[in-house]
Amino acid sequence: MIKISKWKWMKGQICDGMVELLFPAAEMCPVCHQEKSESSGIGRNCLQKIALITPPLCLKCGRPQRLEVFNAKYCQQCLVTGYYFSQARAVGLYEGLLREILAELKYRYRPELGQVLGKLLIEWVKLHREYHDPNLIIPVPINTQKLNQRGYNQAELLANPLQKYLGIRLGNDIMVREKLTESQNALSKVERFLNVKGAFRVINTKSVTGARILLIDDILTTGATASEAARVLLRAGALDVKVLTVAIGVMDAQWVENIEDGGE
Repeated sequence: MIKISKWKWMKGQICDGMVELLFPAAEMCPVCHQEKSESSGIGRNCLQKIALITPPLCLKCGRPQRLEVFNAKYCQQCLVTGYYFSQARAVGLYEGLLREILAELKYRYRPELGQVLGKLLIEWVKLHREYHDPNLIIPVPINTQKLNQRGYNQAELLANPLQKYLGIRLGNDIMVREKLTESQNALSKVERFLNVKGAFRVINTKSVTGARILLIDDILTTGATASEAARVLLRAGALDVKVLTVAIGVMDAQWVENIEDGGE
């Protein structure tokens, strides 16, 4: 009797395994754990809570412009700042739920969120064919000490799904971050640029020479980190550096300035 019960249990386990293999259960949204995830990796309701970037945009940094009627090609930030990257774009605004997700990824050891946000980058790239042109993807590196503390480089986690989708090389062995910089959060714009000055070094110039590079990071605020990384890559021989981030910070004061000066 015991042998028969054991056989029935084993048979049930095998059947359950076959059903799961043939008809896998729908993955749940890793953010809310209450709804099925979509192709972007995030559930529909959570995705609707993310403020996606829509035109009009600054042609340089990709920040949303306040009013299209002023025909401002560049935001005030780009008019007064010389960036080394040719163009930067982001999926959503650094606020609300997206800000919370990025904080979880960066400070609370949630590496699975990197995979999910990487899928979000893929969905964005599908709609922007001009971002299929780069032949090398480089995640912005972090200092070894921070890497050991955090357990991973969040930019690399974001870049992995995109690299597989585009089918181009992921250069995570090309540039290092030698300088242990302060957290940019509490610094002013000027302090942020000074903080990252000289932070990066290219250790594989052969791969960089003549390359069209897509630089991946989690957030673009002042653009100091992305610009410094682009500067180093261009000096090493890169042909062009574009930047793609999950989020971008927008200051309301920036919009007021655009309105007051007519966007010039």
